[in-house]
Amino acid sequence: MNIKDLVNHVKDDEERDRNFLHLTANEAQMSKTAHLFLGSKLSERYHFGHGTKDHIADLGVFTGLSLDSIADLVDAAEAATKEMLGAAVVNLNLLSGVHAMMCSILSTTEPGDMVMYVPHSAGGHFATPGILDRIGRNKIPATYDLANLKFNVQKTAEDFHANKAKAFYIDVSYYINPHNLSELREALGQDAIIIYDASHTVGLMLGQEFQAPLKEGANVISANTHKTLPGPQKGLIAFRDLEFGTKANEIINGSLFSSPHTHHLASLSITLLEMKEFGEAYAQQVIKNSNAVAEAFVKRGYEVRKANTGRYSENHQTHIFIDDIDNQYDMYKKLIENNISTNFDNPLGERLYIRFGSQEITRRGMKEAEMDTIAEFIHRAFSGGNIKDEVITFNKQFSTINYSFDSSLGL
Repeated sequence: MNIKDLVNHVKDDEERDRNFLHLTANEAQMSKTAHLFLGSKLSERYHFGHGTKDHIADLGVFTGLSLDSIADLVDAAEAATKEMLGAAVVNLNLLSGVHAMMCSILSTTEPGDMVMYVPHSAGGHFATPGILDRIGRNKIPATYDLANLKFNVQKTAEDFHANKAKAFYIDVSYYINPHNLSELREALGQDAIIIYDASHTVGLMLGQEFQAPLKEGANVISANTHKTLPGPQKGLIAFRDLEFGTKANEIINGSLFSSPHTHHLASLSITLLEMKEFGEAYAQQVIKNSNAVAEAFVKRGYEVRKANTGRYSENHQTHIFIDDIDNQYDMYKKLIENNISTNFDNPLGERLYIRFGSQEITRRGMKEAEMDTIAEFIHRAFSGGNIKDEVITFNKQFSTINYSFDSSLGL
């Protein structure tokens, strides 16, 4: 092993990353303010919550040094998150989206319970069925109406009740419009536990856009924190009701994690406070950009999926069909060779499409005019053009992270 070579290899990838135009729907860029904490010396320490005036965290039989500055920051972020999501209880200690998924299910259901999930073909997360199997929950798929991009409420409710299901975990990674959640709540009944995985859209929800799951019938929001919420790779859970959330939180905090990863927790807290300050303008521009890039591709002859609202998208995702152009690998290679990164996939009908994400480029300051430029870049790349230098030059114009505290802190 040559450690110098290994470290330099990582540095090379960091430099390469800076010159790439990232258009994925599952990633984001943090602000410089949030980044400050990732290299903090406090990252080496556990966070136990508030302590005494002597900075002692007394947890009964366990006593440790408290980090009260982190506790104050987390308190502010939790209060802001409750307000933005309409939640009674939140938990920011989760380590990832999948960890949040597991914790939300483990804390609200019991072994042997039946849990409904969304099949991957309908946009559901690939990991959910396997997790349900491993934690001793029975499972049944929901029924999705692909033609109308919403759940088939009647069939879903029939299966839910016939199988005496306890919870419905709505885990969708591929979607462009809100779920028909109010209809599902009415059909499933008030005793059903509905967990809404908002990993892709929680940033828009914090910005009061897309939909408000806790107001529309969900008991729980589970999410990762690095997509439309442009924070570190971590997780969060929000509960609608105080008693239900407090009971679930006791299980999570008592047995389902140890360290919340202090540096990531602080970074997430900053990002949540940025959403409180700037989230509405950010979320609105994300959706404008999703529709603008769709129109730009349609203008160039591409077919783009439409949301069931009549627009091309109600969130950060735009689905641009490319199944009739060329080989998938060859098309992706053409983009990579020109420093463009996005995702290809085929849930929701098994047609290959670009799952274009507007959230990262929006936070970098790009608006509708830039969406047309990006569509032209991708079109030219697919046509065999060598535009790498143009992409790099364009990309360098947007180095500031907007909708953040960076400018007020002089970063």
